Amino acid sequence: MLQLFKFCCVGATSTVISLSIFWVLLTFTSLPWYISQTIAFCFGVTNGFFLNRIWTFQAKEHGRVRTQYPKFFISNAIGLVLNLSITKIFLIVFTGQLVLKQNAEPKIQIMANLCATFFVVIWNFTAARFWTFKAPPPSESVENTPAATIASPK
Repeated sequence: MLQLFKFCCVGATSTVISLSIFWVLLTFTSLPWYISQTIAFCFGVTNGFFLNRIWTFQAKEHGRVRTQYPKFFISNAIGLVLNLSITKIFLIVFTGQLVLKQNAEPKIQIMANLCATFFVVIWNFTAARFWTFKAPPPSESVENTPAATIASPK
């Protein structure tokens, strides 16, 4: 339970970073919402990786960054697809339009994104805990290994 709490705290900081970048891109560029969200996502994921690796899962000893980061990025990319799809559903609900001719107001898009984020947290936590930062199994003791059994005198 403590791990989930820490994961949510890290997720909150990543969400603030991601939503801040998302808002800036929506407000000051003409990029479509899904491109803006993808760019913002990359910043949030990188923040989340390092904080989760060090604090939530204490996984510095479980693997190297070059092994864990791609796993984290892939699982979060799946989370992004889920987030974009669920955000689209909420945009349809909030605006009543299947296809938007232009971006909805930033506050409506952010509200739709926050609603989607709630559902995606479940996926991201499960993938991080059981795949990306999974602790290696405890080592077998030397006495129980086949080589030790063969080499030990009777």
